[in-house]
Amino acid sequence: MPQDEEIELESLLNNGQKEAFNYLLNNTVFCSNCSKICPEGVVDYITYLTDADELLMKGKCAKCGSGVTRLMLIEEDAGFADRVKAIRNN
Repeated sequence: MPQDEEIELESLLNNGQKEAFNYLLNNTVFCSNCSKICPEGVVDYITYLTDADELLMKGKCAKCGSGVTRLMLIEEDAGFADRVKAIRNN
C-alpha cells in the first residue's frame, strides 16, 4: 500500500473509535487562520492511514475554509491490527 493512502473509516474503526475520531475531529483540530480550535468543526476531510498505522486527517475549517491537518493515534484493540493488515493486503 502506498504511503498515506486514503481509507474508509467504516472498515477500520470500531464504534467507540469512530466516536472518538468524530470528537477529536470536531473539538481538537487547530485552525491557524482562526487562531484557535476550529470553532465550527472540520468539513471536507479525507482520512489516510500512515505507514505507522496512525490516522492522518486533512480537511477544511468549517468556519473559514482554511486547510487543517490532524494526526490521530488510535489505541489498538483486539482487532485493530488485523483490520489494518487486511487493508494493507488489499
